Amino acid sequence: SSSSSKKKPVGSLFISSNRCGTVAGLQTGASSGVRCVGDTYSISADVSQFEPQDIVIMSYNQKIVIQAQKVLDDGSVTDTFSHKSQFPKDMDPLSVSGTLQPDGTLLVSTCRTGPEPPRVLTDCGLAHL
Repeated sequence: SSSSSKKKPVGSLFISSNRCGTVAGLQTGASSGVRCVGDTYSISADVSQFEPQDIVIMSYNQKIVIQAQKVLDDGSVTDTFSHKSQFPKDMDPLSVSGTLQPDGTLLVSTCRTGPEPPRVLTDCGLAHL
């Protein structure tokens, strides 16, 4: 019997926040909390046991949910993955994007809509005005 599993190119995922998105083919770590770098929030998850077409990213109510499941040709589910992260209120749900690295780590990021976070001043003394 020949294998009928035709693999999609690395990078096509469904991103749901009322839009579809694509994923570029990126970072290691099992699953981590929300990180903020500059004007971007991000999370990462190890989805190495899944094909890109098995992975869905959803965004709603300041949450990002990553779900994946392996479905065999007969329709049976052999493996599932689900990860939910609460993001700050200034996340932009329409800017959600995902990048799948060759090692199977999925990096999901979204833009901030708010102003820059307050800067923490340490060891600087008083400002001279």
